[in-house]
Amino acid sequence: MNRVTLQKVPGGLALGLFAALAAHTALYGGEHAMGGAYNALLMQIGLAAALGFVALVGALAWTQSDCSTEGTVLAARLRERLPGVGSLIAAAAAWHVGVEAIEPHHAGVPGIALLVALAVASYAALRLARAIINVFARAAIAIFRTSFSLRALTWRRRLRGRLIPRRSFLTRRRFARPPPIAFALQRA
Repeated sequence: MNRVTLQKVPGGLALGLFAALAAHTALYGGEHAMGGAYNALLMQIGLAAALGFVALVGALAWTQSDCSTEGTVLAARLRERLPGVGSLIAAAAAWHVGVEAIEPHHAGVPGIALLVALAVASYAALRLARAIINVFARAAIAIFRTSFSLRALTWRRRLRGRLIPRRSFLTRRRFARPPPIAFALQRA
């Protein structure tokens, strides 16, 4: 049994619509448009859902990239937001039933063909979503690791103060041994 959490619902709805559109196209081809008179609106909703899903994955990858050191770890965290195959098939079936209810009556297809088309389209949509997540995770980690520019050099004007002359190294030289006694006796 698949657990559906609130985090998985947006991905399930977007991918379910995409899978329902793909299954309808596979079953009916160019015979009629899905949704009848509402086809253009349905396509716009599908496009908005796909772009919203990609934007959501990109935003999540960017915000979580500082917590991960590898793209595989980030991709695994993002894949937790995807629904399971069973949940996605159920979402695609709900989209298909809802859209078919507003279409005018037309010739139907066998139920098993519809289930197989929905299952294959759902699996393909889920694989595509996982591939998108992997690409975004790797890209976010690569961008986060790359520095955009070199460190900016800062220039400050140095205050001119009174210079203290340093003594020469030779004037501070200390002897390793005291001078011989002969020198002391000659002066006396």
